[in-house]
Amino acid sequence: MSSRPLAGPFPAILNGNMSGNITSKASLVPNLSMMSYAYSWTGTAPVGTVSIQVSNDYSINPNGSVNNPGTWTTIWFNLNGTPAMSAPVTGSPGNGFIDVDATGAYAIRTIYTFTSGTGTLQAVFNAKVS
Repeated sequence: MSSRPLAGPFPAILNGNMSGNITSKASLVPNLSMMSYAYSWTGTAPVGTVSIQVSNDYSINPNGSVNNPGTWTTIWFNLNGTPAMSAPVTGSPGNGFIDVDATGAYAIRTIYTFTSGTGTLQAVFNAKVS
C-alpha cells in the first residue's frame, strides 16, 4: 500500500503578537501541491490582514538554520470565491482560513500585516498532494 505525501497539520505561528507584523516559519513543500492555513485570534480589537508568500530560492542547512533567506512573492488565492492577495483580520475572537489550490513553489509562509489593536494569533499549516 502506498501513501500520498502530506505535511501537517502543525503550527506556523504560535502565540504571535498582533501589535506588529508577523511572519510565519517557512514550510518546504517541494512534493506538495495543495496547502492551507487556518487562523484564530483573540485580543483587543486586532485589525490587519493575512497573506500567503512563496519562494523558490529559500533554503535551509542540514542543521535547520537558514542558508538562503529567499526571495518571497505574495500570491493570489480564493477568498470566498473572489481572487484576493490578502484576507481581513478583524474582531475578537475571530478565525479564518486560506486554501491554496495549487502551487509549484518550493517554500511557503504566511504573513500578518498589522493595522491596529492588539491580540494573539495562531496559524496552523497543512498540505497534501491533489
